[in-house]
Amino acid sequence: MTDSTDKTAEDAQAILQIGSDIMHAIKNKDVATLEPVLGDDFIYRTHFGAEVDKAEFLKSIVAFPLEILAIRGEELKVNVYGETAILTGVQLGEARAEGKVEESAVAFTDVFVRRGGRWLMVLAYGVELPSEELPLEM
Repeated sequence: MTDSTDKTAEDAQAILQIGSDIMHAIKNKDVATLEPVLGDDFIYRTHFGAEVDKAEFLKSIVAFPLEILAIRGEELKVNVYGETAILTGVQLGEARAEGKVEESAVAFTDVFVRRGGRWLMVLAYGVELPSEELPLEM
């Protein structure tokens, strides 16, 4: 391996770790851990066209009305382009609402930039995937 290949692999591992840390912080509604890994210009965008900035995103994490039981990533892939990295995958979550456990699956793309020697997430885009549950018979 060349030095640049080693650096790219090292950067990819760093992004995977940050992604894991972000999911853990969201599960625990831990904005103190989440805030420093988000760039000041961070944007969260959905496929419905909704868009929130860093402050609103952090508020939404704290205000999330359900108890988050678990969040994990699957099919995670990282592409590194110099000072920019893109993490894609599927975020699987479980939350409890009124005693009932609900599951969700969100395909996501997170964009990171290296600033001041640190990777910061500047854009998160998520698309809720359809449930695989069969409709109830009537």
